[in-house]
Amino acid sequence: MKSSDTRQAVVNQLLNFFWTILCFAPVIYFWWLAGIHLNFYLFLIISAIIGIIPQKKLDFFLLSHNRKFYEKIGVKYIRKFVQNGDFAAAMSGSRTNHLIKTTSQAGQYLKTIDMYERYHWICFCFFFLTTIYCFSSGYLKLGFVLVVANLLYNISSILLQQYNKIRIRKIIE
Repeated sequence: MKSSDTRQAVVNQLLNFFWTILCFAPVIYFWWLAGIHLNFYLFLIISAIIGIIPQKKLDFFLLSHNRKFYEKIGVKYIRKFVQNGDFAAAMSGSRTNHLIKTTSQAGQYLKTIDMYERYHWICFCFFFLTTIYCFSSGYLKLGFVLVVANLLYNISSILLQQYNKIRIRKIIE
């Protein structure tokens, strides 16, 4: 493994760690305040069901088939601060590590995108259900923090994966 690859892997893990800690902290804090009980487990089960929904059903939630739509809502900006994004590439000194050169690489990357998107749909569902319960429990300020965390961690990631999916599918076609 080249030093730039190692450096990019470290930067990617630090970015993942940063966003995960930042956005999961309010969720964990709420459940610490509310206590772990039936709702927590029910929300986990409901969220986990997203993990077994066929990909074609998740594709129903694709907002657009046009990459320009995603660019207009700022997906390229989001890409700067995520795993394998512009910041990680700049920190490693290499912008060519993740170029797709063949259709088999594109197909493999689509599977990776689907996995990332599914993970964020699962988290979105859990964050969303937690937020509703948080508001209904009277924790209004924390509820708004959970909305922001869900937007940062899950919605932006889902939009980025949908954008990437459109771009990669064009390579395969």
